[in-house]
Amino acid sequence: MHKKERVYRAIAHQTSNIVPWSFELTSGAAKALKNLTNCSDIDQCLENHLYRGLYKKNTPVGDGTDNTLDHFGVTWHTSNDGGDVGHIVKYPLFAAYDLNGYTFPEPDYQLADEVCQTLHSKNNDFFTMFSIGMCYFERAWSLRGMENLLADMIVDEEFVDDIFVHILEHHMKLLDHILDHDFDAVYFGDDWGQQRGTITGPDRWRRFIKPGMKQMIEKVKSKGKYVVVHSCGDIWDLMPDLIEMGVDVYNTVQPEIYDLKKLKREYGNDLTFYGAVSTQQFLPYATPAQVYDKTCEVIDIMAKNGGYILSPSHGVTPDIPPENLLAMVKAAKGVSL
Repeated sequence: MHKKERVYRAIAHQTSNIVPWSFELTSGAAKALKNLTNCSDIDQCLENHLYRGLYKKNTPVGDGTDNTLDHFGVTWHTSNDGGDVGHIVKYPLFAAYDLNGYTFPEPDYQLADEVCQTLHSKNNDFFTMFSIGMCYFERAWSLRGMENLLADMIVDEEFVDDIFVHILEHHMKLLDHILDHDFDAVYFGDDWGQQRGTITGPDRWRRFIKPGMKQMIEKVKSKGKYVVVHSCGDIWDLMPDLIEMGVDVYNTVQPEIYDLKKLKREYGNDLTFYGAVSTQQFLPYATPAQVYDKTCEVIDIMAKNGGYILSPSHGVTPDIPPENLLAMVKAAKGVSL
């Protein structure tokens, strides 16, 4: 069975000969795997089933630092620790009281076309996803600052609404541009959870975040494409909302947060889960044999009647031994360690 077909069947809650899987590696983790295996192509080495094309292109600030600007004018700093996410050092709307003085950008259509072309070239070999990171809530706080935005949700709802209206307008234009291209899904990256519960609380999430996300999801679904939503943290309270909005795949499932058996039992008939092997509390510390056994255990729980894509619970960082990733692949294939 082809890799893409396994993913289709998982989303349709049908079983396959083996569970589909996918790994995303930070640059440091990718270097370690290449050094171990002498394999230059990570996707080929790990036999990944999914490919995510990133709508992201930061540019150097040009002030002698390693800082970069994203498309919305947010300033980022990335350390040299082998990770890739970085952190924000300047928020364009941090001291603002309204949107005067800030202009929201038009989508980068040239970049979007480049991503779509890459996805087209990968489409025969992978389940392909156009990825919009820092999508909605994350984009709002990246502009305003997390504490400011959360306070605004209480004391200045009009300002928050204005920010979200403009972010939504940008993304709807982008979706209009890309959705006729040849790829399988749109991946919305937008962290809503913390280690326990949602960051905003479910009521304010439904007030400020859900309406715009629902519009974007409906647009994607209207073109016959799948929707993958990524949120770190505990969003248990939002699972019924994801189902109601039409989300097909939820990533990432953190087993230190969710009871996997309960998650599968309560929502596994409606959502396909993607993740569930912990990068936080397990993979950096376990032996390959322990990883193999844990992966088999997770597959037994999560892949019953389909609805599961095996993956580490987040991007693989340099503290995770590459041998542990290879052990996960062997477990997925049913090959002895």
